[in-house]
Amino acid sequence: QRLLKAGANPKVQNKLGSTPLSEAAFNANTEAIKALLDAGADPNATGPDGQTPLMLIARTSNVEAAKLLLAKGANPNATEAQRQQTALMWAAAEGHTAVVDALINAKADLTARSNGGFSAFLFAVREGRAPVVKRLLAAGVSPNEAVTPSVRRLETPALVLAVTNAHYELAAQLLDAGA
Repeated sequence: QRLLKAGANPKVQNKLGSTPLSEAAFNANTEAIKALLDAGADPNATGPDGQTPLMLIARTSNVEAAKLLLAKGANPNATEAQRQQTALMWAAAEGHTAVVDALINAKADLTARSNGGFSAFLFAVREGRAPVVKRLLAAGVSPNEAVTPSVRRLETPALVLAVTNAHYELAAQLLDAGA
């Protein structure tokens, strides 16, 4: 706040393309995020890899920061450059149910796929994140969703993904949901 009051540019990028907002998001610093957004930082600014501050926050359990970014216009459906992953995919894989809820409420695309064929639901299944799986099922995701690889391999249904990764209780949850 002191630097911003002294005229520091909240939109500046270093030679790697990182902004103060992305650094604050990487460190899950809600106060710095708020100060930078209030000073005009772009909530959708991307680094050279296409990651947004919301994607960085989605890897943490900081739902307050996620909601703040969303309220300031962060795009919940932005994808990063390398794997085409979204903030919802990262939050789901990490098991951050409250962040997943915030993204669902912000109209995150539940059907988006990474270039590896995974949706947020399938990332959650692979990682054994039962509370996130339950939340995504309640939001309307099909328990029969399958990994759709871009190469010539067979699709892998969520149930098989759960069993393959030794998430047997989650597999039972999927069966109960109609898989």
